[in-house]
Amino acid sequence: MAAKTIIEWPNREKASSKVARILVILSLLVSSALIAIVSIRGWDLLQAAKTAQILFIAVNLIFVIQLLRWSRGVLPMAAGIATFIGIFALVSVTKWYERDQPGYKDADLSAQLGALTIGVLIAQVIVIVIAIVAFSQNWQTEIEHHVGFDDDEPAPSTGAPATA
Repeated sequence: MAAKTIIEWPNREKASSKVARILVILSLLVSSALIAIVSIRGWDLLQAAKTAQILFIAVNLIFVIQLLRWSRGVLPMAAGIATFIGIFALVSVTKWYERDQPGYKDADLSAQLGALTIGVLIAQVIVIVIAIVAFSQNWQTEIEHHVGFDDDEPAPSTGAPATA
């Protein structure tokens, strides 16, 4: 009788793994949305950050696609990129509020962008924490099951064929 190998990922079946995966995906989507809002609202005020923000959004969306495929490898990268974005957001918050004075172009908008940037910073911290928790769940653990053998028959050898 021919054998069939079934691969099972037991850690992906756990409720905690499913919740962590969904939370990482949602936090990456929220992070991307906040970055997009800051980029769109402050497009005229941003100087050299436009390209970087578009790249951060694209990378986050690529991570989301990979996480939908249960790719655990993107979790440390997501945490690293979130750290990088968080540092930019932390530096930017003070700069947006410094522009919230008479004489600056769109001073009212600068205060709103400062508040949104605080949201970006908080979102990055959440991405980092959840990605680390999800990474520790070992989604990649595989168990092979061989079905289709008779109990009396030994499993076929993977070596050279036997000679008589």
